[in-house]
Amino acid sequence: MNAPESSVDAVSLRAVGLKATPQRRAILKVLEASERPLSVEDIRQQLGGRSGIPTIYRNLQCFVEQGWAESLAGADQIMRFVRCHSTGHHHHIQCEACGRTAEVQTCAVEASLATLGRPAGFHVTRHQLALFGLCPECQ
Repeated sequence: MNAPESSVDAVSLRAVGLKATPQRRAILKVLEASERPLSVEDIRQQLGGRSGIPTIYRNLQCFVEQGWAESLAGADQIMRFVRCHSTGHHHHIQCEACGRTAEVQTCAVEASLATLGRPAGFHVTRHQLALFGLCPECQ
């Protein structure tokens, strides 16, 4: 699978103050190649055990902070990570049959959020929306 033009390279890593280490580049490559969210253990296995779990977690956290990846809790409550290509706010939809994930570029609930927190006295600052369905191949 060819990496899209928006893939993060060594220059992008350095541009945000991160060293372009072999581990970081390898983790990004694994995420880039997967159509499904991956657990830290999945990533470790695909790296052939060359990186430890703490190293993978630290790098994934950096990628999430940069918007290059997003963490998604599965039905089994295991946190998995998916590669993001959108530069703005977006969500993901996941196939319940095969696990394939796609980005959803729009957020239809954004306008409603301000009113949802008011009865409890909250000002909503962010949200996560989990979308599930069946992909075209599994329908």
